[in-house]
Amino acid sequence: MAGKGTDRKTKLKDLRGIGESNDTAAFTLPDSLPCSEVDFPILIKRKPRANWNDIIDESNKWHKQLEEFSQNKLVPVPKSPFLKTETDYIKNEVFVQLIPALVETLNKAKIWEAFTRDKCFFNGIDHIVQVLWNNNPRFPGRKDVNLHVFNMPWVRKALKMNPRPYYPKSWLWPEEYAATLIQKTVRQYFIQRQEEVQEMRDFWKKLEVERQIPDMEFNPFLAKAFASASHLKKL
Repeated sequence: MAGKGTDRKTKLKDLRGIGESNDTAAFTLPDSLPCSEVDFPILIKRKPRANWNDIIDESNKWHKQLEEFSQNKLVPVPKSPFLKTETDYIKNEVFVQLIPALVETLNKAKIWEAFTRDKCFFNGIDHIVQVLWNNNPRFPGRKDVNLHVFNMPWVRKALKMNPRPYYPKSWLWPEEYAATLIQKTVRQYFIQRQEEVQEMRDFWKKLEVERQIPDMEFNPFLAKAFASASHLKKL
């Protein structure tokens, strides 16, 4: 009996050894693995510290967006005609007509090559006057006629009283003299803008008016009226 038990144990050990040897023999390592099965090392980055300038810029950006949103929600209140400023009038009334006239004048100057020629027949100021007069919104019938500037009745009347010279000054003056005259005019303008110079000019204007009216010395009410700058400007 003892011999049979030992034989069974030895047979089981032999079978286990055969099974283990067959499994190890069948398993082989692959040459390469797909990327999805490979665990690559992760680089741990250090969090950057907050920059104060970036925080301020981001805050200003959010505040600006909030202001724009609140302004878009507001209902526009129409301005009273008594509260309209000179800027509104120039923007809505003058520039609407003036800017297209300037653009058309520049295009005409390119056609006439006025930017490259020293002496050109084209006159930009005359063309601006012609465009503005023909496109006046108060007189829509002028667009159909489209008169030339020298065919306009008020221009003919003005030229009879003050005829133009045969040649403009830009054709007669040399370039150096014209540049000197332009610089002189610009300097004179900036000097006359000063408050002290304006005060002195007003004084001489008042003195001239007083000399023309002899009753100024004896009539105090008349002297007081002419002493105000507003009354002097009306003259």
